[in-house]
Amino acid sequence: LYNGNNAENATSAIVAAPQGANLTSLTDNNHFGDLVVFDDPITLDNDMHSPPVGRAQGFYFYDMKNTFSAWLGFTFVLNSTEHRGTITFAGADPILTKYRDISVVGGTGDFLMARGFATISTDAYEGDVYFRLR
Repeated sequence: LYNGNNAENATSAIVAAPQGANLTSLTDNNHFGDLVVFDDPITLDNDMHSPPVGRAQGFYFYDMKNTFSAWLGFTFVLNSTEHRGTITFAGADPILTKYRDISVVGGTGDFLMARGFATISTDAYEGDVYFRLR
């Protein structure tokens, strides 16, 4: 999953920010209060130019003042010859922790009624403009 807001091919946008902040860059102080929506490609390897197998669509907001932390709500939308359907995730993401568990709260198609958890980690991070999750 690739997320970037750094160019004309951005896959995310800041849609809300604390009073007095702007919507063109993340706020200081651990980005507290910023709300970001995204529509990111999902690939099977680390190359963002590989053919996508689906999209990750949703939002996250930064929810702590004293450290990087976010709350995520997003859906994997898969429409390939191998898998069709969605998997929906929701939960806290303490970003500075190497491995984080997030709840799987539902699914459709091949993933109908999916439940459980997924473990995510930050695979690459380039400041405020790009990150990649596994």
